[in-house]
Amino acid sequence: MSDEVVDPEIRQGLVLGTAGHIDHGKTALIRALTGIDTDRLPEEKARGITIDLGFAALELPGVGRLSVVDVPGHEGLVRTMVAGATGIDLMLLVVAADEGVMPQTREHVAICELLGIERGVVALSKIDVADEEFIELASDEVRGLLASTAMSDAPIVPVSAQTGAGLEALCEALRDMAQKAGPRTIRVGPPRLPIDRVFAMRGFGAIVTGTLVGTPLSLGDAVEVLPSGRRARVRGLQTHGSAAEQVAPGSRCAANLQGIELREVQRGDVVTRPDRLITTRTADVHLRWLESAPRVEGTAAIEFLAGTAERRARLAPIASDALVPGENNFARLHVDGDPVALLPGDRFIVRGFARTAEAGATLGGGRVLDVAPPHRRRSDPALKRELEIFSRADSAAGLYERVRRAGFSGADVRSLAHETGLTKEEGTKILAELARAGELLAAGSHLWLDAGVTARMEAQLLEALDAFHTAEPMRPGMPRAALRGILPSNVPAEASELALTRLEQAGRICAEGELVRRSDHQPTLDAEAKAAVQRIIREARESGLEPPNPRDWAERLGVTLDRFRDLVAHLERQGEMLRAPGDLWFAKQAVDELCQRVTQHFEQSDELDTQTYKALIGTTRRTAMPLMELLDELHVTRRRGEVRILRGGGR
Repeated sequence: MSDEVVDPEIRQGLVLGTAGHIDHGKTALIRALTGIDTDRLPEEKARGITIDLGFAALELPGVGRLSVVDVPGHEGLVRTMVAGATGIDLMLLVVAADEGVMPQTREHVAICELLGIERGVVALSKIDVADEEFIELASDEVRGLLASTAMSDAPIVPVSAQTGAGLEALCEALRDMAQKAGPRTIRVGPPRLPIDRVFAMRGFGAIVTGTLVGTPLSLGDAVEVLPSGRRARVRGLQTHGSAAEQVAPGSRCAANLQGIELREVQRGDVVTRPDRLITTRTADVHLRWLESAPRVEGTAAIEFLAGTAERRARLAPIASDALVPGENNFARLHVDGDPVALLPGDRFIVRGFARTAEAGATLGGGRVLDVAPPHRRRSDPALKRELEIFSRADSAAGLYERVRRAGFSGADVRSLAHETGLTKEEGTKILAELARAGELLAAGSHLWLDAGVTARMEAQLLEALDAFHTAEPMRPGMPRAALRGILPSNVPAEASELALTRLEQAGRICAEGELVRRSDHQPTLDAEAKAAVQRIIREARESGLEPPNPRDWAERLGVTLDRFRDLVAHLERQGEMLRAPGDLWFAKQAVDELCQRVTQHFEQSDELDTQTYKALIGTTRRTAMPLMELLDELHVTRRRGEVRILRGGGR
C-alpha cells in the first residue's frame, strides 16, 4: 500500500498530552475525565506517581475521540515526558492551585515550546484544598509563566478531580481548543511508530506501542525496525483497546509484530516501512538555546531526545563559535552509540547533565534540517546558506539545494527520498518540475544534476578537447574514454555522458565512433610532419608488399615509435595506407594491386589454397599471412577450411 493512501473512514484524530509537576494531579484528572486509570504499573500505584507513559481516550462532543497521553512529572523522568510529548498536538498543563508553578512545571512548558506545541489548556487542579487567594495567586503565576510563550492565551480552568468541580468547563475548553487546532504531528512521509513500550503476550509474540506519525499503518504491512534494520510484518493492530485494520497518523496504537523476537526490539526504536528511512549519527539542526542554559564555547556534551530515542551526543554551533543563551542558531549534532532514524522537520530536545535555575536539565531543542549533511567545515558560509533554505520547509527548494550541493556527483532520487521522507515518485515529480524550469537536468533514470554544475562540466570537457587538438593537431579526435577521464573521479558515467550528449546536440562537438572532436576541428600537419608522411608514402610504395616493421621504419625516419604510429594512422584515415594484422603497414596502392590479382584468380577457380595464395602474393611468410588476413578483413576473401573463397562482389 502506498504511503499516501489514507482510508477516508479513518479520522485523523488529535493527541492530547498532560504536563506539570509531580503530584499536581494529572493522572487523577485524566481518570475523572475518561474513567481510565493511566497508572498501570504496580510501582506507580504504590508510589502514587506516574513513572511511565499512560494512555486513555477522551470523547468530546463535536470533536470525537482525543488520544490522551499522561506523562510523568518527576524531574528524573523528564526523558519519558519528552517521549510522550513528541506526538502531542494539544497540551493540558496541570498546575496545583495549592502549590502553583513548580520546577517541573517550568521545564515542561519549556519542552512544549521547544517541541512546537502551541495550543493548550491549563487545568488549575486541587481547588478543593486551596482557598480563593491561593487559586488567584496560582492563576496569576501561570499566566506570567505562559506570557512569553505560544500558549499565552491558553484558558485557565479551576478544577477538582475529587469533587468534579470545573470538569464540565474543562471539557468545554478542551473542545474549543481542539476545534481550532490542526494536527501538529507529522502526517506525511513514511509511517513511523516511535516505540515507547515493548512487551509480549502469550500466543502473539512481540507487541510495541507508540504514537503513529507520517501516514497510516495497516494490518499485514511489511515493516522495518530501526536502527537494527530487522524486518517483520504487522500481525495485529489496536488503538485504545479496539482491533483495527488500519491506524491513522496521530493515533495511539499497539502493533503485534510477526517475525521478530521481543529481545530484538526496544523502546526508542522506530517501526517504519522497509527501505524508506536512513539512520544517522550526524545531523544539522536549527537550535534554540534556552535563556537559562549556559554559554558553551565550541562543542557541548549533551543528551539528545527525539521521539522515544535517547542518545548521548555532541552539539557544535554552525557559523558561530559558541552556543549563546537565548539565541537561535544552526548546529551540527554528532550522536554517540547507535544511530537514530530521523527526518527533516523532526523535533528534538537537548538536555545537559546539571540542573539550571529555570528549566531543569533542559538546555534547548529545535528541528532537524538535514540527516545527511556534507563533510564541510562548520564555518563555511555555504553551509549556513543551505540550512537557511532547508529551514523554510519548502520541498522543491530543499531538493534543488541537495542536488546542487552534490556537484559533479549528482544526486540519486532514491537517496533523496531517504533523506527527506518523500517517496521516489514524489521526489521525481518535484525534480521534473525543476527540470522544466531549467534548474536541473536528468541523467539516466535516477540521477539528477544542477544545470549550472553541468555547464561547468561541459566547459571542462571543451577545454580538454581544445588542449588535445592543440597538442595532437593531426589526430581526428580524442578517445571518448580518455575525455571522460579528465573529469573528477566522483563523476558518474551517466553525468559525463549527459554532458557529452548536450554538447553534441548543441553542435559544439562531433562524436564519431569512440572519437570525439570539436565540430570545427580538421586534422592538420606541420611542415615536419608533412615531410615525414611524404617520405612514408614514397617508401611504402617502393617496398610494395614487403614494408619494414614499424620500429625499423621509425628509426629510419628519425622519429619515435609513437610518432610513427600517429603518422601512419593519419595516412590510413587519408586513404593512403592500410594496416594488416601483425602491425604491418602497406601502401594502399600495393594492396589494391594484390586484390586485383586475387580477384582475377577467382575468375578461373572457385577457391584459393594457401600455397597458390602465397605465390600470388610473392612475399615471405612474414607478410604473406598478414596480407591474407587483411584481405579477409577487407571482405575480398573468406576462409573456408584450408582454402579461401571469394566473397560476393569482392571489394
